[in-house]
Amino acid sequence: MTYTVQEVAKKMGLTTYTVRFYHDHGLLPYVKRDENNNRVFDDVDLEWVHLITCLRQTGMPLANIKHYVDLVIAGSDTVPERYQIMLAQQQRTLQEIDELNHHLETINKKVAHYADVLINQKPDSYEPSNVAEAPDKAPDMQLTKA
Repeated sequence: MTYTVQEVAKKMGLTTYTVRFYHDHGLLPYVKRDENNNRVFDDVDLEWVHLITCLRQTGMPLANIKHYVDLVIAGSDTVPERYQIMLAQQQRTLQEIDELNHHLETINKKVAHYADVLINQKPDSYEPSNVAEAPDKAPDMQLTKA
């Protein structure tokens, strides 16, 4: 099956500008053109768009993605370097997930706190005026490095 730029953009949740940008900057090396010089994408190209989007959303710079694409084009001798690139990206992504999980824990505590305040109709112990009135009831606030 083949797709137009507009169909790829819609299917992948991108703008047509982004799809064209990726192609024009060598990130989609296998895209063909039809007799009218329009870009024609196939399912393999969609996999490339998905990979590029994944790498971008996990923080990889476009220059690094381009280097990776160039390595793929260069052939199987570059597999060890491509492996190292993906391994490093995996580690960065796992670290980001850990950080996000830590942030989520903090947010979950706040959600539980406010649910308790709302359900039990009690004063918010985090508000300065309530803390000043009852310092012994101030919540334990543990400050940790994010």
